[in-house]
Amino acid sequence: MRCIVPVLLLAALAAWPAAVAAATEAPAPPSAGPEPPAAPPAGPPAGPPPPPAAAAPAAATPESPAAAAPSGGAMDSICLILESAAAANGLPLSFFARLIWQESRFRPHVVGPMTRRGHRAQGIAQFMPYTAEERGLLDPFDPVAALPKSAEFLAELRESFGNLGLAAAAYNAGPRRVRDWLAGKGTLPGETQRYVRAITGLSPDDWAAAGRSGKDGIAEKTSCATLAALLGSEPTMFLGELERRVREGAAKPWGVQLSAGFSRAKVLAAYARIERRFRDELDGRDPMIIRTLLRSRGSSAFYQVRVGAETRVAASGLCATLSKKGGACMVLRNSRGVTETP
Repeated sequence: MRCIVPVLLLAALAAWPAAVAAATEAPAPPSAGPEPPAAPPAGPPAGPPPPPAAAAPAAATPESPAAAAPSGGAMDSICLILESAAAANGLPLSFFARLIWQESRFRPHVVGPMTRRGHRAQGIAQFMPYTAEERGLLDPFDPVAALPKSAEFLAELRESFGNLGLAAAAYNAGPRRVRDWLAGKGTLPGETQRYVRAITGLSPDDWAAAGRSGKDGIAEKTSCATLAALLGSEPTMFLGELERRVREGAAKPWGVQLSAGFSRAKVLAAYARIERRFRDELDGRDPMIIRTLLRSRGSSAFYQVRVGAETRVAASGLCATLSKKGGACMVLRNSRGVTETP
């Protein structure tokens, strides 16, 4: 006997209506100097979020009811998109999740304050329009597209500056500003210094001293419960849309299985590699994670990542395309069972 728990991921986000971008403007942060930030946060943080190990769900209040916190199903969807983007670019999930939290509080429609050049940062990853264009991001308000681009940009900044702390500083203040500061030609804004400390627990000076020889020192393991605590403290329309789509059971009748196994982390890492390798072939597809509880193995869960298809012919066609290019896949019928939360 087994219990199947299908959880929709990207379809819920890809269907995010453009009309929701009734832009929410955040308070202006301190001046970042001559160069506008590559992706300034939407507003000053209301204090850093609790460290991952100490995070706890927000207490129920009229403004933030506990009932509005994301369910297990929605949280699995959010975790998968964050984990996939982080894993594909070699970033610790804890670092990436906390940086996006600092940027936008996971609000995909948020718009930042006007810069001196008349631009505003946009979306969940707070890309400036010209940065989004440089990185090939067509719609900064689409979190499905923006989060992988954000992780990709951070990985490049880490390669350029040598560690994650300076990468975060460059993401906030702009690469040129950080290079000038490292060369002794200027200072970092106080806002950037607070931003880096809130995300990493260390100051930019600490990261500069560590250089390329220093370890990132950021915990690799961040549980889904930790992310739920952060997200549940400020419920958003983003979560509401995910909840709605999960409840509707929007998984398509057929699926192309791309990775599977008993280790959730290994399954997600394998999917991240496949998604990066076959980005063109999988573009616009709707990945989902399926958790199967096998009673014969006690409480052990078996995880599968699939992309949906309306017909067996369509699923077989995609699998054949991937196979011709060296990929491995399997065509399976998706369960129509009851959707449950993990």
